[in-house]
Amino acid sequence: MAEIHPTAIIDRRAEFGDDVSVGAYAIIKGPVVLGRGTVVFEHSIIEGNTTTGEHCKLGPAAYIGLPPQHLKHDGAGTSVILGNHVTVRETAQIHRSITPGLEHATRLGDRCFVMAGAHVGHDCVLGEDVILANAVLLGGHCNIGNKVFLGGGATIHQFCSIGRLSIIGGNECFTHDVPPFAAVRYRGLKGYNAIGCKRSGMSRESIHAVRGAYYCLHANRTMPAAVAAIRETVELVPEVQEILKFIASSKRGILTSGRPRNSGQETGTVRDDVFD
Repeated sequence: MAEIHPTAIIDRRAEFGDDVSVGAYAIIKGPVVLGRGTVVFEHSIIEGNTTTGEHCKLGPAAYIGLPPQHLKHDGAGTSVILGNHVTVRETAQIHRSITPGLEHATRLGDRCFVMAGAHVGHDCVLGEDVILANAVLLGGHCNIGNKVFLGGGATIHQFCSIGRLSIIGGNECFTHDVPPFAAVRYRGLKGYNAIGCKRSGMSRESIHAVRGAYYCLHANRTMPAAVAAIRETVELVPEVQEILKFIASSKRGILTSGRPRNSGQETGTVRDDVFD
């Protein structure tokens, strides 16, 4: 049975699973569906075609399912879908998509953590275990892979994609795509996400191959040359194939290297301290 504070305002169209809790002065407007065990904290606003999974924690003062910030669309009939165990902290915002239909919904996968003041724009799709630190800003239509971490204040241009297991430094701002397993600092590819790859359980062979692929991205002046070098000098383990597939499918182009090229190393060799 749901536990609803007497000061909360609840639309009669809303549907609650078992053990849902709604705090003081929260507003739930429209056909909102809250999954079992979800907690809506004080002063939060949830509206529109918003559906959450189980055991989500929303707020206080979280704003979820509001219309998209788009001059030509009011978001009528559009949606937000949250997975299980999603946390959205104070003043964070998640906006509905601009195109009706669940297949176009703004989506957050299981166990995403959206910290205070972060903004998830319309039509964004976040994979599982994504962490947005305080004040991260995602423009519309961004696609964020599983287990990506974005540091506080990072700003990502609309339509950008970030591959899985990437880590983005705080206050970074860029307009290009970031390949899987990347580490981004000073508006460029710093190297690969060494700690994240190790913690994910990736094999030593795969980590070495990923490191070699990122060396090729740093050592070559053009993306076709870098891709050719990867294919010629790096073992094509599944993780490296994932990087190559991401590069081939990029629509905004790949973020450039943040390191000087040809830093004393011959092509095809890798120095550990350059990338760790």
